[in-house]
This record gives sequence, C-alpha cells and structure tokens, in this order.
Amino acid sequence: MTATAGRGAPITCPRRRWIRRAAVAALVFALVVGIGGGRLYSFPQVDTLQSDDRIDAVLALGGRTETAYYAVGLAEQGIAPVVLVSNPYPQDEAFQGIHDLCASRPTTYELICFDPDPRTTRGEARELGRLATERGWDDVAVVAAKYHVSRTRTIVKRCYSGRLHMVAPEMSIRPLNWTYQYVRQTLGYAKVAVQQGC
Repeated sequence: MTATAGRGAPITCPRRRWIRRAAVAALVFALVVGIGGGRLYSFPQVDTLQSDDRIDAVLALGGRTETAYYAVGLAEQGIAPVVLVSNPYPQDEAFQGIHDLCASRPTTYELICFDPDPRTTRGEARELGRLATERGWDDVAVVAAKYHVSRTRTIVKRCYSGRLHMVAPEMSIRPLNWTYQYVRQTLGYAKVAVQQGC
C-alpha cells in the first residue's frame, strides 16, 4: 500500500518492503541450498571399501538403522575388526533395531555401542577421536546417510587426524525428507563454521 506525501511522491509501506526483502532472502537461500546442496548432499564424495581392504574400525553414525547394519556388514566381510555404533536413543520401538544390535554379542568382531556427548555428530566424532588415540587407530571408516557425508567429514577431521573413509549405504529417502535434510544440513554447516576445534 502506498500513501502520498507532499507533491504526490509515493511512500512505500514498511510492511511491503519487509515482505519483498524476505522473499528475496528466501529465493537466495533456496538457490544456494539447491546449487550447493546438490553437490554436498545429493552427490557427496563417497569412498568405496572393497572386501580385501583392511581398516582399524568403522563408526556408524546415529539416526539411521541402515548405517549401523552397513557397518556390521563391513565387519562381517573382515574389513574392520571393530564396529562403533552411536546409540543415544530412548528405549522405544522406533529404535528397537539399534537396541537389539547393541544387545548382541558378536564373535567375529568387537562391537562398541556408546552414547555420544554431546548427542550430535560432534559427540560421535569426539568418541572416535578418543578411541583412535587410545587404541592407535590410523585408518577408519565412518558410515553416514548420503546427505550427511560432507558435513560429517568436516566434523570428524577436527577430532581425528588419520586416514578417513566416508561411506554411505544405499537407502530409500523420501522427497520430503530430502527437502528437510537440505535445510537441516545447511543450518548444520553454519553451526560448524562458528564452532572451533573438536
């Protein structure tokens, strides 16, 4: 809405200016997330481990049952003798698969389930770094959902200085979840940018 002052010069309503600025900011954000996010989230740099590869340990990030069982699969192939599983979840049905895995007693590999502190990727990276230092690991893999690989690599490298393989299992991700993850991961990158160290 405009009003006339003096000799008929239009005055723009502050509310309209705010709406225009918000629309422009949303458009710019959508373009940045769409262009940058496509490379970082949909097509990240992912490593491949072959059955004859040997590493010290594999960490499955929390959030998806698929990542935990993919890590177990690597151990069962003889690629890693130790599987770390992040398990910060309450005891309810939604996370029963992780709880069942953590209650199992595998005989062909060592299984370590832990509650990260903080309960974020940063807490998971800290635990990996601590164990790597304690046990002398210098070649590990981290399993994450594809959309989480790039940001995880950045965070883990702050806590662990050895050779790092980032792997992602094939998983079905709904379009709505992709949209949510583009926004979530972008905000996560902003948080990583202001955090210092491990």
